[in-house]
Amino acid sequence: MKKAAFAAVLISSFVAICSQSGSIHAAAFGPTVQSAASASSLQTKIDKIKKTQNDKTHQTERLDVNEKELESYVMISMKKDISVKVESIRVLLTPGTIAADSRLTLPPDATGNYIVDLLVSGTHSILIKGKIRGSKGMGKFDLQDVRVDGLPVPNIVIDALIKHYVKPKYPNVDLKEPFDLPWGIDEIAVNTGKATITY
Repeated sequence: MKKAAFAAVLISSFVAICSQSGSIHAAAFGPTVQSAASASSLQTKIDKIKKTQNDKTHQTERLDVNEKELESYVMISMKKDISVKVESIRVLLTPGTIAADSRLTLPPDATGNYIVDLLVSGTHSILIKGKIRGSKGMGKFDLQDVRVDGLPVPNIVIDALIKHYVKPKYPNVDLKEPFDLPWGIDEIAVNTGKATITY
C-alpha cells in the first residue's frame, strides 16, 4: 500500500512541468519505453530507504529517481495496484514540478456518478500537473491542471474520481493538505529529469 502511495506522490509531483504559457501539449513528452530493469532499480531504491527508517545510527543519504524509473514502476510494478487500465505513461520532471501524461481506460461505471461516467469512461489521454515540495518529513502537492484529451477537467470530475478511486484505499487523502513523507524521507527535491530524495 505504501509502495503505491510513494509512487503516487512522486508521480503526482511530476505533473506540473509540461505547461508553458498556460497550455499543455502531450507531444512535448515524446515517446516512452518502460523496462523491467528500470522498475527494479526504483524498487531497490525504495527498499534501501525503507531499510533505514528505524535505524537510529543512519547517516543522511541522498539518491536520485529518474523519469524512466517512475514510468516503468507504474507500468510494471504497480499494475495490480491501479484500479484503471494504464495503457501508457510519460513522466516529465522539471524544477519543483511534475507532469504525468498517460493513456487510461476507465470502465463505464468509473465514478458511480452517471453524468461524470458519461464524460470519463473509455480510453483517454490524461495529463496532470502540479508543484511538489518536500522538507522536514512533510510533503505538499499543489494540483495545477488536469486535462482529458486536451480539455480542462472541472473540479467536480476530479473530486468524483478521487472519491471513487483514491478515498477507498487512502481515506485521509486531501490534496489541499500537507502529508507525511513515508519511510523516514526527509526531503524530496524535483529537478530537471530527476527527483532527489534525502533520507
